[in-house]
Amino acid sequence: MVNYAGSVAAMTLLAKPAAERVKALERFPDLDRMPTSLVYELALNRAEAGNYDGAIDLFRNRFFGSEEGGTNVGQVWVEVKVQQAVGLARTGHCRDALAAAKALSSPVPGLSFTQDSLQPMLNSARTNYLLGELSSACGQKEEADRRYGLSSEATDASDAVWAWASAKKLSGYDPRQWQQRLSTALAKAESNARTSAYQGWWVYLAGVLQMALGREVQGEASLRESLLLPENRMSYHFSRLALEGATPR
Repeated sequence: MVNYAGSVAAMTLLAKPAAERVKALERFPDLDRMPTSLVYELALNRAEAGNYDGAIDLFRNRFFGSEEGGTNVGQVWVEVKVQQAVGLARTGHCRDALAAAKALSSPVPGLSFTQDSLQPMLNSARTNYLLGELSSACGQKEEADRRYGLSSEATDASDAVWAWASAKKLSGYDPRQWQQRLSTALAKAESNARTSAYQGWWVYLAGVLQMALGREVQGEASLRESLLLPENRMSYHFSRLALEGATPR
């Protein structure tokens, strides 16, 4: 059987467009029986290609198992919906973008996982930063500042880049303090990349932290390395976005 996940990683390294990665995944013999990990990857690739409706359709009439410490359906769902909202704002459709952002926490009929398990993802530093950017682009300064403020308060190493980028949008930003925080987070990411079972995630995180610290070449190398490692916590998706410039630097 073809290793589709491995094929996707190889193509990202060759800078193939998202639409081509989608086509490769869609060659799976039976999409209705596609393993959960590949459903997630296809949904994220469709979102990267701008096919948000196609990504959302993959969540319907399907059972999603859970893996301890792994990616869960709520994480992928929120990511697709946030990317959809951000995409609307980026193309000037602010009314629809703001409506999509407001509806992120609304339960969706037929999708039980949207009932009560999305808040951790909706409250993340990354989500708050991206929704802050959306609000700012659409002239909602007060809401943007609120989102940036929430994001900047995050303290986990995984959130450091997004907290730093948000803090830069607010008054009282202290470059020295944040450079130290980024450096501390990078040291943790590099250490975990050597010892953790989720190596792909930590190598991705090291990459974006290196870029935030101005180490562009080293950061890009780490992101490409992440694409060669087993996928976890949406590391392929996040690495692709970072390589395309969609992560703060």
